[in-house]
Amino acid sequence: MSTTSNKRQLASGISIVAIAAALSIASPAYAQAEFGTLQGHVDGARAGTQVLAVDKHTGQQSTGTVDARGNYSILGLRASDYSVSVGGKSQDATVQVGQTVNVDFLTATAAGNIVVTGRRTAQPVVAQTVATNITAAQIENLPQNARNFLSFAVLAPGITLSNPSGAVQFQAGALNADHSNVILDGMSFKNPINHGGMFGQNFGSFGNPFPEIAIQEYQVETQNFGAEVGNSAGAVLNAITKTGGDKFHGSAFIDWQPKAFIEKGHFQTGPKQDFDRKQFGGELGGPIIPGKLTFYIAGEGTIQKLPAVTFNVNASVPGNIAAQVNSSKPQSFKQGLYFGKLTWFATPDDTVNLIGYVRRQSNLSDYGGNAVASHGHLITTDQTRGQAQWRHTAGNFLNLLNVSYDKSRQGTPTVSNGPEYQLTGLPNCTPVGGGAQVPCVPGTPGFNVTGLGGLQVFLGNNSFVQDDHEKSWTFKDDATYRAGEHTLKAGAQVIFYDLSRTVNSEFNGTYFVANPCPPAPATVTCPISNFDVTTAAPYAAIANIQQSPTLAGKDTLVGLYVQDEWKPDLHWTINAGLRWDYESNPNDIHYVTPPAIAAALRAYPGWQARGINANDFISTGSNRHPRWNEFQPRLGVSYDVHGDHDLVVFGGAGRYYDESLFIEGQIEQQMNSSITLNTINTTVNNQFVASCTGPSPAAYCHDPAALRQLLGGLNLTGGAVWVLPNKLKTPYSDQFDLGVRKQFGEFNASLTYSHVESHNLFMFVRSNFYNNGWASVVLTPGGCINGGDNWINDNVPNGPFPNCPATGAQLAGFNGKLDRGVDSGRARLDALYFHFEKPFTDRSIWGFTESFTLQRARTNVGQDPFNQDEMFNGSEIDVFGWNYVPNVPKWSSVTSANWRAPWGIILSGILSLNSGPAFGHIVFGVPNTPQGACCIGNFAGVFFPHKTFGYKRLDLRVAKTFKMPWGHEATIDFQAFNVFNWLNRTYSTWGAGSGNPPPLVENGQVGNDQRQFQVGLKYKF
Repeated sequence: MSTTSNKRQLASGISIVAIAAALSIASPAYAQAEFGTLQGHVDGARAGTQVLAVDKHTGQQSTGTVDARGNYSILGLRASDYSVSVGGKSQDATVQVGQTVNVDFLTATAAGNIVVTGRRTAQPVVAQTVATNITAAQIENLPQNARNFLSFAVLAPGITLSNPSGAVQFQAGALNADHSNVILDGMSFKNPINHGGMFGQNFGSFGNPFPEIAIQEYQVETQNFGAEVGNSAGAVLNAITKTGGDKFHGSAFIDWQPKAFIEKGHFQTGPKQDFDRKQFGGELGGPIIPGKLTFYIAGEGTIQKLPAVTFNVNASVPGNIAAQVNSSKPQSFKQGLYFGKLTWFATPDDTVNLIGYVRRQSNLSDYGGNAVASHGHLITTDQTRGQAQWRHTAGNFLNLLNVSYDKSRQGTPTVSNGPEYQLTGLPNCTPVGGGAQVPCVPGTPGFNVTGLGGLQVFLGNNSFVQDDHEKSWTFKDDATYRAGEHTLKAGAQVIFYDLSRTVNSEFNGTYFVANPCPPAPATVTCPISNFDVTTAAPYAAIANIQQSPTLAGKDTLVGLYVQDEWKPDLHWTINAGLRWDYESNPNDIHYVTPPAIAAALRAYPGWQARGINANDFISTGSNRHPRWNEFQPRLGVSYDVHGDHDLVVFGGAGRYYDESLFIEGQIEQQMNSSITLNTINTTVNNQFVASCTGPSPAAYCHDPAALRQLLGGLNLTGGAVWVLPNKLKTPYSDQFDLGVRKQFGEFNASLTYSHVESHNLFMFVRSNFYNNGWASVVLTPGGCINGGDNWINDNVPNGPFPNCPATGAQLAGFNGKLDRGVDSGRARLDALYFHFEKPFTDRSIWGFTESFTLQRARTNVGQDPFNQDEMFNGSEIDVFGWNYVPNVPKWSSVTSANWRAPWGIILSGILSLNSGPAFGHIVFGVPNTPQGACCIGNFAGVFFPHKTFGYKRLDLRVAKTFKMPWGHEATIDFQAFNVFNWLNRTYSTWGAGSGNPPPLVENGQVGNDQRQFQVGLKYKF
């Protein structure tokens, strides 16, 4: 017993049992991430003695063997309650996702008598990991308004949920949700095509990714996870689903929110809008062949009508248009989520799971705010997944094999037909003889329209439709072997993707119409009560005369890793791992740049003047290569100060690569295969304005087919051109943490310092340059000056200009944006994470958690990175220097509490407080605004709300359970969200950040955040 401290050494030959469940220390990664480990010491036991762990839910038995030092471990245990026994003595222990639980069987003497002693300790399985467990009892009892299991991730420090009341996106620190990973039953649900992190969460106002009723529990790893996890430079969420047990069990529920339970929004005018939501579902599980085969099935549904976002237009507009924007037409939503699992206990050492999952949903959305109902989309999301899992154990060896097939689709069909109309402010105009831009009424003699007016209202049909399809096969194997003080782990994963994306943009055309009302804020009533935008005179139009085809691509991801966790004594744990990832087709490597684009880029004087080598962006089909060099070392160390799992100091560092999204590689080909043209800055510009504002407008002023014919007559090779760098770099993060974990009786506390450096963040930037390298031109009485690189200019005038050397901004033969991909984006995070909890489980009377985050999240990307591909506000990604990351608060506090009160009552609540999000700064009407530009805008985080609490919300739930005489249970619950109806404002660049100086406040409310109530009924057996 050389590894045992003196205080543990007991009289020889005495063997009696004590057990404890673990609370707070880093310990070896003995099991795959979604599984846990039981380990410990047995005083006086001979080598070879068997320790038995019995799953109290399924009856499955697992054994561990005591070694010569009296230590044992049982690998690969599913999260559950266990009865652990040795030598005729037993006691209970709870294993959670990703935890190692120490169960020590100790003896002591007191006054000559044998006394049972022991410790209870549980900890993350990886030494350096910053991890938080979310228990089944928390998921079932804490209040929440959407039945989205991701909602509870905020109980972990450092985690932010973007769009928390809608299609929730899970992210951490300074990186957006694209860099996080959600893993269910060992397999990733990451979206390989589009933004949002998890499939189906990239757009839409609502949508749960998985039936919450089927989630048993999960662990959030904020930072520094082990080498077995790949394709994530941010955070990881590991969840497991429920399984059928050795007894039949089930439940059914319904939650209801009628219109009467919803307060009016703070800025909503008129009567309360229609609202109704019903969430319902059920589960059933049990044995098919007792002791051998079990089943579990679950399903949830949602039928909802939610008011559209209320009027959010920044100018006075005609009365009939204001009424359309502020209509009472609800956003409808329907969703069905279905899950099933068969579990076969083939042998005591072999378990096989067959898993199936289906998601079907539709969402009428994308209107309200400054868009009328006809401008909406019917967002559809379909996902089907099948998975087979085989777990095999043999003493100190564990192997887990997973195979899955996934078929997913998400699209945005429109709800109306015809062209799109954009009501704008007065367009920018330039005097015919030259001079500075000024707003003017379209058709004013002596002026040419040279720039669009500021957008005010979207009308008509939506001009953009997209459709993503994903098919994939995933093969993953993880092996773990314990050899004395070392736990060795190795694994491999291969994913075969078959992806496609369709985009239909501007084929029906977009017409720009100047607002006929006198310029005034939205609070001023316009004297014009009726205005028909479909017959009004447009001053500009856009049309796609050649749609891009559906683009498909295949990609293969390979990940390999090895890891050794060494525990030389009671104090030290050292975790060293190396991961390697490979991607076969990271940025459409077989794409060939069209010859016309290649020739135009090589001859483009603007890039030559800027020092940009066109050949770096011209693909020959053979000069782009797979990614082979993604080596990721990871190291973690922990020191158990007293060797009793009470006080642990830990730290770690590692590199974490992520993979590029399919949309980033395909957007180049899609944009370049279409020909989208804007009448502004073409030779038909003056013709279009004169005809459409004249007494006899031509057909192209209102007919999309005639508009396409007009623009097609220009014989331009193409419209906008987007190009990727041939050597596109993989985004990655270097992470470092240093922290301490301490146990205070039943309470656990941790304090962690986190530093993360993220590199190679990607975005397309505006790259139209004049022949002298300028990105913009300001005309002066004597000629022109350089306007700078940081303007929003969707229609860069080509030139020439009077007495100005700058000309040729448009790529020869093309018309529109010239965007190039840039991967020089960076982000930096310095944060303190504090977590304090008394775990709340099915056996707890009460529980409490506090997660506090103090962070400084900075980036050199001058654009909001959330769901964004293009930095349309600058010609370099770092043109605005380093700023805060938008939408991320400086600090946040999330407190939760649960109490099992007398008489079958459970009280619970969540209090959320934070500083409010960082937001950007945009200024219109700047002196010396360049030709074609509207404004200057920094969409990174420039400002924070000027108040102590930028966001505050208290949610409460009270539930009463009635025991039925036949042993079943019925539970009635009542929930209140935002109990005090605190106003949580939105803070956007376009609102709170608009102006010089900006107001730092706007009359917008966080979506679905007004006070609400909900009632529910659940029946359980």
